[in-house]
Amino acid sequence: MNKLLCIVSIILASAVSLKAQDTSKVDIPYQGAVDSSLVNTSVFSLLSSSAGGSAVIDQSDAVRSSFERYISSRRGKKSYGYKILVYSSNSKEARGASSGIAGSLKSKYPKLNVYRSFKTPFFMVHVGDFRTKADAMKVLYELQSTYRQAKVIKSTIGWYAF
Repeated sequence: MNKLLCIVSIILASAVSLKAQDTSKVDIPYQGAVDSSLVNTSVFSLLSSSAGGSAVIDQSDAVRSSFERYISSRRGKKSYGYKILVYSSNSKEARGASSGIAGSLKSKYPKLNVYRSFKTPFFMVHVGDFRTKADAMKVLYELQSTYRQAKVIKSTIGWYAF
């Protein structure tokens, strides 16, 4: 009798545990990967304005304000990331050439940050503030059609929220 009771309880326990494991899938439409090109964009505004659907987040106002305070406290701080070195030269014409390249990049890619700098004896033009090398490589492939010598370099970048 004890064996029968034990076997029945094992069968019932396994049935209950299988019932607890819900294997149904939830279809979530793919919206595309979010990368660091969405600089200074609030995660909450992205969720509320996503095309083709909506998301509801139940949370206290304290969580939202704490998150926003954290982001604002990090503004202006530096972190490590990647930039694209588009131009570097120490020739006599380097000052004018770097100015021209920086101007054309600003007009062609208005969303990218363009930096023109001088470190003795080189004039340089850098593009972007990328958190990952993959993000920088996407832009590099596009830039290499015009600037063959462009390359991704490790650099300090400004800290940006998601």
